[in-house]
Amino acid sequence: MKKYIKITIITLAMLVICSVCTVGFADRTRAYADSAGSVYDRIDAYLSDATSKAHFPSMSITVVDKENVLLSKTYGSCKSTNTPFLLGSVSKSFTALCIMQLVEQGKIDLDAKISKYLPKSTDGNRITIRQLLNHTGGLGEHQNLDNYKIVGKQGVHVYANVNYSLLGKIVEAVSDKSYESYIAENVFRPLNMSKSAATLKESIENGLICGYENWFGFNIKTTPKYPKADGDWISVPAGYLSASTADLGKYLQMYLNGGQGIISSDSINKMFYENVSVNASIPYCYGMGWTLINEPLKEPALRHSGLVETGMSTIYILPESEKGFAIAVNTNDYFVGKDLMDRIDWGVALLLMGDEPNQIDGNEYAIGHLLYDLIYLAVFIMSVLPLCLLNVYKKTLKTGNLAIKTAALVLLHLLAPMFILLLPQIVFSTPLWVVRAFVPDMYITILISATLLFVGGIIKAILLNTKRNNIYISIYRTRCKRQR
Repeated sequence: MKKYIKITIITLAMLVICSVCTVGFADRTRAYADSAGSVYDRIDAYLSDATSKAHFPSMSITVVDKENVLLSKTYGSCKSTNTPFLLGSVSKSFTALCIMQLVEQGKIDLDAKISKYLPKSTDGNRITIRQLLNHTGGLGEHQNLDNYKIVGKQGVHVYANVNYSLLGKIVEAVSDKSYESYIAENVFRPLNMSKSAATLKESIENGLICGYENWFGFNIKTTPKYPKADGDWISVPAGYLSASTADLGKYLQMYLNGGQGIISSDSINKMFYENVSVNASIPYCYGMGWTLINEPLKEPALRHSGLVETGMSTIYILPESEKGFAIAVNTNDYFVGKDLMDRIDWGVALLLMGDEPNQIDGNEYAIGHLLYDLIYLAVFIMSVLPLCLLNVYKKTLKTGNLAIKTAALVLLHLLAPMFILLLPQIVFSTPLWVVRAFVPDMYITILISATLLFVGGIIKAILLNTKRNNIYISIYRTRCKRQR
C-alpha cells in the first residue's frame, strides 16, 4: 500500500514540475503599457503580449473604420492577415445577412412559419423565421437537422446551432442554389472576400491555417473538422465558414457604410436592434446573428464570437466610434484559452474606447491547466488504484460480510463509473459527445477512468463470486460430514 502511495505522490510531483517547466509561470514579453504612440500601437503591443501568455499558436487581427484598415497584424506562426481561419459561430452573422437579402427581395417573410419554405420541417408550422434568427423557437441546444423539435418555451432565447442550420436550408430552398453558391455569389464576391469560403475544399485551397486541439495544456496539431451530414451538430451556415481577418475587415466595413448595395441600412438595423434580452453575467441582447452589449462599456458594442474544435474568432462593431475589428486564433482551448480569448478581444474593444484593457497574467495559463490536470489525474488515480490493490482486496475477502462487500462493489465499480460518464451532463448540461469534440483531454480521461473502474469491478466480481462459491462448497462438505 505504501508503495502505491509513493507512486501517486511522485506522479503528482512530476505533473506539477512538467506543467511549470513546459508552460512557464512568467512570460517576460513586452507589456502593452510600455508602448508609446497611437492606440493601434498599444493594441499591437497588448496582443503580442497576450498571444504569448495565452499560448495561442497563431493570431490575426484586422481593425477598420469606414474607409481604412487601421491595424493589420499577425502573431505566432500566422504570416498574413489574408490567411483564412475557421470562424465558428461568426458564420451565423453571414447566414442572417443572406436571409435578410432574401427578405428584401420579397422571397422571405420574417414572421412566416418555416413550413412555408420547408414543408417537411418538424414543428415547422409553429416556428417563424424571426424565431430562428433570435434563437427563440424552442429548439434544443444540442439538436441537429435529423432530430430537432420544439422542446422549450417559445419566445425564450436558447442558443442552438440547429436554428441557423435550418436557416441555411431555407436559403437553399428559396434561392434554388446551394448555400455555398449563394453566399459566394451574393456576399463573398461582391465584397472581394477572396479568402473566404463555405466548403472545406475551397478553404484549404485558400490556405486555411492549421488548427490545434488542446490536450492537458499542450496544443496538438490536428486536421480541420468539417460537417459532412445533417446529423452533425454544427453545420456550415451555423459555424463552418472560413475567412481571413482581412476579409472580415471588408465585411465589417460593409456594415459601417450602410450596406454598400449588399443590403439596406434598414435591414442592418433590424439585424442589430430587433433583438431579445438575454440574462448573463454581462447582460446582452441577441438580434439576428449579432449580439448587442450596452454596459459596462463606454459605448454600445455589437459582436459575435465563434468556436469550433480547432479555432476561435470574434467580430466587433462599435457604431458610435464607427470602427470594427475581427480577431481569430487557430486553437480551441475550451476551459482556459476560451476565457482568455474573450478577455483579449474585450480588451481590444476597451482600448479602442480609450479604456485600459483586461490584464492577462503570465501564470494564468499554467495555473488554469494545472488545476484541470490535477483533477483529471485524481479521477484517473481513483480508477486505477483498485486494480493496483487487487492483492489487498483478495486478502480482505477472507474476512468480513460478503453482502457489504457486494454493495461496495456495486457502488465503486458500477455506480461510480456511470456517474463519471454522466458528469459533463450533470455539471455542464453537456452530453459526452460534445465533450469529445471540444474538450478531448476531459473526454479521454472520463472514458479511460470509467473503463478501468468497470474492468476492476469485473475482476473483483469474479474474485467475490469465487469466494462465495468456496464458502458454499465448504458449507456443503461440512453438512455431508455431519450426515455421515
